[in-house]
Amino acid sequence: MTDVEEHITKKKYALEALVFIIIITAAGLYIWWSIVGKYHETTEDAYVAGDIVSVTSQVSGTVTDITADNTQLVHRGDILVKINPVDAALALDEAEANLASTIRAIRNEFATLDRLKANTEVAKIALDKAQKDYNRRIKLRQGDLISAEDLSHHKSTLISAQASYQASIKEEEAGKTKIDNTTVLTHPAVLKAESQVRTAWLALYRTKIPAPIDGYIAQRSTQVGQHIAIGSNLMSIVPLKGVWVTANFKENQIGDIRAKQNVILTSDVYGSEVVYHGTVQGIEPGTGSVFSLLPASNATGNWIKVVQRVPVRVLLDEKELEQHPLRPGLSMNVDINTHDAGKPTLNSLSGITPAWRTNVFDHNDEEVNAIIQKIIKENN
Repeated sequence: MTDVEEHITKKKYALEALVFIIIITAAGLYIWWSIVGKYHETTEDAYVAGDIVSVTSQVSGTVTDITADNTQLVHRGDILVKINPVDAALALDEAEANLASTIRAIRNEFATLDRLKANTEVAKIALDKAQKDYNRRIKLRQGDLISAEDLSHHKSTLISAQASYQASIKEEEAGKTKIDNTTVLTHPAVLKAESQVRTAWLALYRTKIPAPIDGYIAQRSTQVGQHIAIGSNLMSIVPLKGVWVTANFKENQIGDIRAKQNVILTSDVYGSEVVYHGTVQGIEPGTGSVFSLLPASNATGNWIKVVQRVPVRVLLDEKELEQHPLRPGLSMNVDINTHDAGKPTLNSLSGITPAWRTNVFDHNDEEVNAIIQKIIKENN
Protein backbone atom coordinates (compact mmCIF):
# COMPACT_ATOMS: atom_id res chain seq x y z
CA MET A 1 0.00 0.00 0.00
CA THR A 2 1.39 3.29 -1.01
CA ASP A 3 1.69 6.28 1.28
CA VAL A 4 -1.16 8.01 -0.51
CA GLU A 5 -3.49 5.07 -0.07
CA GLU A 6 -2.48 4.75 3.59
CA HIS A 7 -3.18 8.47 4.15
CA ILE A 8 -6.61 8.17 2.51
CA THR A 9 -7.42 5.13 4.63
CA LYS A 10 -6.49 6.98 7.83
CA LYS A 11 -8.64 9.95 6.87
CA LYS A 12 -11.52 7.58 6.12
CA TYR A 13 -11.21 5.94 9.55
CA ALA A 14 -10.93 9.33 11.27
CA LEU A 15 -14.04 10.59 9.47
CA GLU A 16 -15.94 7.44 10.37
CA ALA A 17 -14.83 7.81 14.00
CA LEU A 18 -15.91 11.46 14.01
CA VAL A 19 -19.30 10.58 12.55
CA PHE A 20 -19.67 7.81 15.12
CA ILE A 21 -18.79 10.19 17.97
CA ILE A 22 -21.26 12.76 16.66
CA ILE A 23 -24.01 10.13 16.45
CA ILE A 24 -23.25 8.85 19.96
CA THR A 25 -23.16 12.40 21.34
CA ALA A 26 -26.42 13.33 19.62
CA ALA A 27 -28.05 10.17 20.91
CA GLY A 28 -26.77 10.86 24.41
CA LEU A 29 -28.03 14.42 24.26
CA TYR A 30 -31.40 13.25 22.99
CA ILE A 31 -31.68 10.65 25.75
CA TRP A 32 -30.62 13.23 28.35
CA TRP A 33 -33.11 15.75 26.99
CA SER A 34 -35.90 13.17 26.90
CA ILE A 35 -35.28 11.98 30.46
CA VAL A 36 -33.95 15.09 32.26
CA GLY A 37 -33.43 18.21 30.18
CA LYS A 38 -36.95 18.91 29.01
CA TYR A 39 -38.20 18.78 32.59
CA HIS A 40 -36.05 21.71 33.74
CA GLU A 41 -36.61 25.43 33.26
CA THR A 42 -33.74 27.73 34.15
CA THR A 43 -33.15 31.45 34.33
CA GLU A 44 -30.54 33.88 35.57
CA ASP A 45 -33.05 36.72 35.65
CA ALA A 46 -33.87 36.09 39.30
CA TYR A 47 -33.42 38.20 42.40
CA VAL A 48 -33.88 37.89 46.15
CA ALA A 49 -36.94 39.74 47.42
CA GLY A 50 -38.24 40.37 50.92
CA ASP A 51 -40.51 42.44 53.09
CA ILE A 52 -39.36 45.96 53.92
CA VAL A 53 -41.29 47.02 57.02
CA SER A 54 -41.61 50.75 57.60
CA VAL A 55 -41.26 52.12 61.13
CA THR A 56 -43.63 55.07 61.44
CA SER A 57 -44.85 57.34 64.20
CA GLN A 58 -48.45 57.32 65.43
CA VAL A 59 -48.05 60.69 67.17
CA SER A 60 -46.29 63.93 66.33
CA GLY A 61 -43.45 65.43 68.35
CA THR A 62 -39.72 65.99 68.65
CA VAL A 63 -37.34 63.03 68.54
CA THR A 64 -35.26 62.80 71.72
CA ASP A 65 -33.70 59.31 71.43
CA ILE A 66 -32.71 56.96 68.61
CA THR A 67 -31.57 53.56 69.85
CA ALA A 68 -30.91 51.72 66.54
CA ASP A 69 -28.99 52.43 63.36
CA ASN A 70 -28.50 50.91 59.91
CA THR A 71 -27.30 47.27 59.75
CA GLN A 72 -28.20 46.69 63.42
CA LEU A 73 -30.23 43.63 64.36
CA VAL A 74 -33.32 44.45 66.41
CA HIS A 75 -35.99 42.27 67.93
CA ARG A 76 -39.73 42.72 68.00
CA GLY A 77 -40.70 45.09 70.80
CA ASP A 78 -37.32 46.85 71.08
CA ILE A 79 -37.73 50.62 71.47
CA LEU A 80 -36.21 52.27 68.40
CA VAL A 81 -37.22 55.92 68.75
CA LYS A 82 -38.47 58.07 71.63
CA ILE A 83 -40.50 61.24 71.20
CA ASN A 84 -40.57 64.08 73.73
CA PRO A 85 -43.41 63.03 76.11
CA VAL A 86 -43.99 66.44 77.79
CA ASP A 87 -46.92 67.54 75.62
CA ALA A 88 -48.58 64.12 75.85
CA ALA A 89 -48.12 64.06 79.64
CA LEU A 90 -49.73 67.50 79.97
CA ALA A 91 -52.64 66.38 77.79
CA LEU A 92 -53.09 63.34 80.04
CA ASP A 93 -53.12 65.54 83.17
CA GLU A 94 -55.74 67.77 81.55
CA ALA A 95 -57.89 64.76 80.61
CA GLU A 96 -57.66 63.39 84.16
CA ALA A 97 -58.72 66.75 85.61
CA ASN A 98 -61.58 66.93 83.12
CA LEU A 99 -62.78 63.46 84.18
CA ALA A 100 -62.74 64.45 87.85
CA SER A 101 -64.63 67.67 87.09
CA THR A 102 -67.19 65.82 84.96
CA ILE A 103 -67.87 63.26 87.69
CA ARG A 104 -68.51 66.05 90.20
CA ALA A 105 -70.73 67.88 87.71
CA ILE A 106 -72.86 64.77 87.11
CA ARG A 107 -73.10 64.17 90.85
CA ASN A 108 -74.41 67.72 91.11
CA GLU A 109 -76.98 66.93 88.37
CA PHE A 110 -78.29 64.02 90.45
CA ALA A 111 -78.43 66.23 93.56
CA THR A 112 -80.18 68.94 91.55
CA LEU A 113 -82.80 66.45 90.40
CA ASP A 114 -83.48 65.46 94.01
CA ARG A 115 -83.92 69.15 94.88
CA LEU A 116 -86.26 69.67 91.91
CA LYS A 117 -88.34 66.70 93.02
CA ALA A 118 -88.58 68.20 96.48
CA ASN A 119 -89.60 71.57 94.99
CA THR A 120 -92.30 69.81 92.99
CA GLU A 121 -93.64 68.19 96.16
CA VAL A 122 -93.68 71.56 97.91
CA ALA A 123 -95.47 73.16 94.95
CA LYS A 124 -98.01 70.32 94.96
CA ILE A 125 -98.73 70.84 98.63
CA ALA A 126 -99.11 74.59 98.09
CA LEU A 127 -101.46 73.93 95.17
CA ASP A 128 -103.63 71.55 97.22
CA LYS A 129 -103.85 74.10 100.05
CA ALA A 130 -104.74 76.93 97.64
CA GLN A 131 -107.39 74.73 95.99
CA LYS A 132 -108.99 73.86 99.34
CA ASP A 133 -108.90 77.47 100.52
CA TYR A 134 -110.55 78.62 97.31
CA ASN A 135 -113.25 75.93 97.50
CA ARG A 136 -114.10 77.00 101.08
CA ARG A 137 -114.26 80.68 100.05
CA ILE A 138 -116.72 79.83 97.28
CA LYS A 139 -119.19 78.36 99.82
CA LEU A 140 -118.64 81.30 102.17
CA ARG A 141 -119.23 83.73 99.33
CA GLN A 142 -122.47 81.99 98.44
CA GLY A 143 -123.62 82.76 101.98
CA ASP A 144 -122.32 86.35 101.76
CA LEU A 145 -119.93 85.56 104.60
CA ILE A 146 -116.91 86.97 102.72
CA SER A 147 -116.45 89.73 100.24
CA ALA A 148 -115.97 89.26 96.51
CA GLU A 149 -112.52 90.83 96.86
CA ASP A 150 -111.44 88.13 99.34
CA LEU A 151 -112.66 85.39 96.94
CA SER A 152 -110.80 87.01 94.06
CA HIS A 153 -107.63 87.15 96.16
CA HIS A 154 -107.77 83.39 96.89
CA LYS A 155 -108.49 82.66 93.22
CA SER A 156 -105.35 84.56 92.29
CA THR A 157 -103.45 82.55 94.90
CA LEU A 158 -104.78 79.33 93.36
CA ILE A 159 -103.77 80.36 89.85
CA SER A 160 -100.29 81.26 91.09
CA ALA A 161 -99.95 77.90 92.87
CA GLN A 162 -101.01 76.06 89.72
CA ALA A 163 -98.41 77.94 87.66
CA SER A 164 -95.70 77.25 90.25
CA TYR A 165 -96.58 73.55 90.28
CA GLN A 166 -96.46 73.31 86.47
CA ALA A 167 -93.14 75.16 86.41
CA SER A 168 -91.73 72.74 89.02
CA ILE A 169 -92.84 69.76 86.94
CA LYS A 170 -91.13 71.17 83.83
CA GLU A 171 -87.93 71.87 85.76
CA GLU A 172 -87.99 68.34 87.16
CA GLU A 173 -88.48 66.87 83.68
CA ALA A 174 -85.63 68.98 82.32
CA GLY A 175 -83.35 67.81 85.11
CA LYS A 176 -84.45 64.21 84.61
CA THR A 177 -83.61 64.20 80.90
CA LYS A 178 -79.98 65.00 81.74
CA ILE A 179 -79.50 61.87 83.86
CA ASP A 180 -82.44 59.62 82.98
CA ASN A 181 -81.63 55.88 82.88
CA THR A 182 -78.03 56.49 83.92
CA THR A 183 -75.79 56.48 86.96
CA VAL A 184 -72.84 58.72 87.63
CA LEU A 185 -70.46 56.18 86.09
CA THR A 186 -72.62 55.36 83.06
CA HIS A 187 -73.50 58.94 82.18
CA PRO A 188 -72.45 59.86 78.60
CA ALA A 189 -70.44 62.86 79.79
CA VAL A 190 -68.44 60.68 82.19
CA LEU A 191 -67.89 58.01 79.54
CA LYS A 192 -66.70 60.68 77.11
CA ALA A 193 -64.29 62.03 79.71
CA GLU A 194 -63.02 58.49 80.35
CA SER A 195 -62.45 58.08 76.60
CA GLN A 196 -60.45 61.30 76.56
CA VAL A 197 -58.25 59.97 79.38
CA ARG A 198 -57.66 56.76 77.43
CA THR A 199 -56.83 58.72 74.27
CA ALA A 200 -54.37 60.96 76.11
CA TRP A 201 -52.77 57.96 77.84
CA LEU A 202 -52.45 56.17 74.50
CA ALA A 203 -50.78 59.22 72.96
CA LEU A 204 -48.26 59.21 75.81
CA TYR A 205 -47.75 55.45 75.40
CA ARG A 206 -47.04 55.91 71.69
CA THR A 207 -44.16 58.33 72.29
CA LYS A 208 -42.02 55.17 72.48
CA ILE A 209 -41.87 53.56 69.03
CA PRO A 210 -41.11 49.81 69.07
CA ALA A 211 -39.78 47.48 66.38
CA PRO A 212 -42.77 45.65 64.86
CA ILE A 213 -40.72 42.58 63.84
CA ASP A 214 -37.27 41.00 64.10
CA GLY A 215 -34.85 42.17 61.44
CA TYR A 216 -32.09 44.52 60.39
CA ILE A 217 -32.36 48.30 60.34
CA ALA A 218 -32.10 50.02 56.97
CA GLN A 219 -32.80 53.48 55.53
CA ARG A 220 -32.80 55.35 58.85
CA SER A 221 -33.90 58.87 58.00
CA THR A 222 -34.82 60.42 61.34
CA GLN A 223 -32.46 62.52 63.45
CA VAL A 224 -32.41 63.60 67.10
CA GLY A 225 -34.18 66.93 67.47
CA GLN A 226 -36.26 66.44 64.34
CA HIS A 227 -39.96 67.25 64.62
CA ILE A 228 -41.93 64.44 63.04
CA ALA A 229 -45.56 64.27 62.03
CA ILE A 230 -48.01 61.40 62.35
CA GLY A 231 -47.18 58.75 59.77
CA SER A 232 -43.60 59.91 59.23
CA ASN A 233 -41.36 57.11 57.96
CA LEU A 234 -38.44 56.95 60.42
CA MET A 235 -36.56 53.84 59.24
CA SER A 236 -37.13 50.41 57.72
CA ILE A 237 -36.65 46.88 59.02
CA VAL A 238 -35.74 44.00 56.71
CA PRO A 239 -36.50 40.51 58.13
CA LEU A 240 -33.86 38.38 56.38
CA LYS A 241 -35.39 35.13 57.66
CA GLY A 242 -38.42 35.50 55.42
CA VAL A 243 -36.87 36.39 52.06
CA TRP A 244 -37.90 34.69 48.83
CA VAL A 245 -36.74 34.66 45.20
CA THR A 246 -38.59 36.25 42.30
CA ALA A 247 -37.52 34.43 39.12
CA ASN A 248 -38.49 36.04 35.81
CA PHE A 249 -39.12 33.34 33.18
CA LYS A 250 -39.86 33.88 29.51
CA GLU A 251 -43.49 33.41 28.60
CA ASN A 252 -42.66 30.25 26.62
CA GLN A 253 -41.09 28.70 29.76
CA ILE A 254 -43.98 28.85 32.21
CA GLY A 255 -46.26 26.33 30.51
CA ASP A 256 -45.17 23.48 32.80
CA ILE A 257 -44.34 25.48 35.94
CA ARG A 258 -46.68 24.68 38.83
CA ALA A 259 -46.87 25.41 42.53
CA LYS A 260 -44.92 23.14 44.92
CA GLN A 261 -42.39 22.07 42.27
CA ASN A 262 -38.82 21.62 43.51
CA VAL A 263 -36.27 24.30 42.74
CA ILE A 264 -32.47 24.37 42.87
CA LEU A 265 -30.86 27.78 43.31
CA THR A 266 -27.39 29.27 43.54
CA SER A 267 -26.38 32.83 44.31
CA ASP A 268 -23.67 35.06 42.93
CA VAL A 269 -22.66 35.86 46.51
CA TYR A 270 -21.66 32.33 47.54
CA GLY A 271 -21.09 30.83 44.08
CA SER A 272 -22.04 27.37 42.85
CA GLU A 273 -20.61 25.68 45.95
CA VAL A 274 -23.62 26.75 48.04
CA VAL A 275 -26.87 25.28 46.75
CA TYR A 276 -30.30 26.34 47.98
CA HIS A 277 -33.40 24.19 47.78
CA GLY A 278 -36.84 25.70 47.43
CA THR A 279 -40.36 25.24 46.13
CA VAL A 280 -42.50 27.22 43.75
CA GLN A 281 -45.14 29.17 45.67
CA GLY A 282 -46.96 30.52 42.63
CA ILE A 283 -46.91 32.46 39.39
CA GLU A 284 -47.75 36.15 39.33
CA PRO A 285 -51.05 36.93 37.54
CA GLY A 286 -49.36 39.18 34.97
CA THR A 287 -46.08 39.88 33.22
CA GLY A 288 -43.54 42.27 34.64
CA SER A 289 -44.33 44.93 32.04
CA VAL A 290 -47.98 45.06 33.10
CA PHE A 291 -47.06 46.13 36.63
CA SER A 292 -44.35 48.57 35.61
CA LEU A 293 -44.70 52.29 36.26
CA LEU A 294 -45.24 52.98 32.55
CA PRO A 295 -46.80 49.87 30.94
CA ALA A 296 -45.94 49.38 27.29
CA SER A 297 -48.57 50.33 24.72
CA ASN A 298 -48.53 48.19 21.56
CA ALA A 299 -51.30 50.09 19.79
CA THR A 300 -48.83 51.82 17.48
CA GLY A 301 -47.89 51.45 13.83
CA ASN A 302 -44.35 50.24 14.51
CA TRP A 303 -44.70 47.03 16.47
CA ILE A 304 -41.90 44.68 17.40
CA LYS A 305 -42.62 41.50 19.29
CA VAL A 306 -40.72 41.29 22.57
CA VAL A 307 -40.70 38.11 24.63
CA GLN A 308 -42.32 38.93 27.96
CA ARG A 309 -41.14 37.84 31.39
CA VAL A 310 -43.46 36.37 34.02
CA PRO A 311 -42.43 36.55 37.71
CA VAL A 312 -42.46 33.24 39.60
CA ARG A 313 -42.14 33.28 43.39
CA VAL A 314 -39.87 30.66 44.96
CA LEU A 315 -39.79 29.93 48.69
CA LEU A 316 -36.43 29.01 50.19
CA ASP A 317 -35.48 26.51 52.89
CA GLU A 318 -35.29 28.37 56.22
CA LYS A 319 -32.40 26.27 57.61
CA GLU A 320 -30.31 26.95 54.52
CA LEU A 321 -31.08 30.65 54.84
CA GLU A 322 -29.83 30.63 58.42
CA GLN A 323 -26.55 29.07 57.32
CA HIS A 324 -26.10 31.34 54.31
CA PRO A 325 -28.21 34.51 54.67
CA LEU A 326 -29.41 36.37 51.59
CA ARG A 327 -30.39 40.01 51.21
CA PRO A 328 -33.08 41.53 49.00
CA GLY A 329 -31.78 42.48 45.56
CA LEU A 330 -29.09 39.80 45.22
CA SER A 331 -28.88 37.87 41.94
CA MET A 332 -29.81 34.17 41.83
CA ASN A 333 -29.68 31.31 39.33
CA VAL A 334 -32.87 29.24 39.31
CA ASP A 335 -33.55 25.73 38.04
CA ILE A 336 -37.14 24.41 38.35
CA ASN A 337 -37.91 20.72 38.01
CA THR A 338 -41.15 20.60 35.98
CA HIS A 339 -41.45 16.81 35.76
CA ASP A 340 -44.67 16.76 37.83
CA ALA A 341 -46.37 19.52 35.86
CA GLY A 342 -49.76 17.85 35.57
CA LYS A 343 -52.58 19.51 33.71
CA PRO A 344 -52.24 23.13 32.61
CA THR A 345 -53.82 25.57 35.02
CA LEU A 346 -54.05 29.32 35.31
CA ASN A 347 -54.10 29.20 39.10
CA SER A 348 -50.64 28.20 40.23
CA LEU A 349 -51.04 29.29 43.83
CA SER A 350 -49.96 26.67 46.31
CA GLY A 351 -52.79 27.31 48.75
CA ILE A 352 -50.53 28.78 51.43
CA THR A 353 -52.34 31.45 53.40
CA PRO A 354 -49.87 34.20 54.33
CA ALA A 355 -50.32 35.66 57.80
CA TRP A 356 -48.47 38.78 58.83
CA ARG A 357 -49.16 40.23 62.25
CA THR A 358 -47.38 42.06 65.03
CA ASN A 359 -48.63 42.54 68.56
CA VAL A 360 -46.19 45.26 69.64
CA PHE A 361 -48.87 47.91 69.19
CA ASP A 362 -51.30 46.08 71.45
CA HIS A 363 -51.42 47.89 74.78
CA ASN A 364 -52.36 46.72 78.25
CA ASP A 365 -55.33 48.67 79.61
CA GLU A 366 -54.53 47.89 83.24
CA GLU A 367 -52.49 51.06 83.77
CA VAL A 368 -55.05 53.46 82.33
CA ASN A 369 -57.89 51.56 84.03
CA ALA A 370 -56.13 52.03 87.37
CA ILE A 371 -55.84 55.77 86.70
CA ILE A 372 -59.55 56.03 85.88
CA GLN A 373 -60.62 53.98 88.90
CA LYS A 374 -58.51 56.17 91.18
CA ILE A 375 -60.16 59.34 89.81
CA ILE A 376 -63.62 57.80 90.22
CA LYS A 377 -62.88 56.75 93.80
CA GLU A 378 -61.64 60.21 94.74
CA ASN A 379 -64.51 62.13 93.11
CA ASN A 380 -67.57 59.89 93.28
